[in-house]
Amino acid sequence: MRSAHGWRSVAALLVLLLASGAPLAARAASDPGVRAELLNGAIRVVLDGSYAGARFTVARSDSPGGPMHVIGERDALCTGDCYVLDPDALVGATYWYRFDLLTAEGTLRSFGPSAVTVGGTGVNGLFASPSPNPLRDRGTLRITAAIPAGARTGSVAAATGLPGDVTLVDMSGRGVRTLWSGTLDRLTFDVPFVARDSRGRPLAPGLYFVVLRAGSHRSISRVAVIR
Repeated sequence: MRSAHGWRSVAALLVLLLASGAPLAARAASDPGVRAELLNGAIRVVLDGSYAGARFTVARSDSPGGPMHVIGERDALCTGDCYVLDPDALVGATYWYRFDLLTAEGTLRSFGPSAVTVGGTGVNGLFASPSPNPLRDRGTLRITAAIPAGARTGSVAAATGLPGDVTLVDMSGRGVRTLWSGTLDRLTFDVPFVARDSRGRPLAPGLYFVVLRAGSHRSISRVAVIR
């Protein structure tokens, strides 16, 4: 059995190889498959096959031959499926993933880069979910932007996010305040929601609309403010 010091030494060697971009000592004759799937609102990237007990690191590139950057935890333990969550991935986009493994037997192996298109679609594609609702003072908006990459950009590989904003509107259609403005470059993210107008004054009790815009796409949800 390898000592704790031995595992640390091998892990350090793996990190050094990853940083240098040098080829690993051992490679499979044919790489196993890699797949990406939308599961409960999160992108899960999975290496096919069984590598229980292995330590692994996953790197991703947004274009073929482009620079790789590590996603998720380095030197993670594979207890069954070797997988990582990729919160920055977009549904419909294609990425290049590489799995670097240190097997339970102490062998270094590298699989990929493998071109993977993220499958799945959002329930409505684009929506904002207030929580809690009704809202008394402070809460959170969960923004979901599951728009296929082709609808966001002309380049499916790059999948640059659309510019967007989230605006709070009262029953008369008047804009109360902008809750968020930027680029929808994540599948899901949270926006703080304080029940105050653009001048910092508490909102009157009643029904309001949350308008989420992303390019030509728009989604409207309702939130009640109580006192």
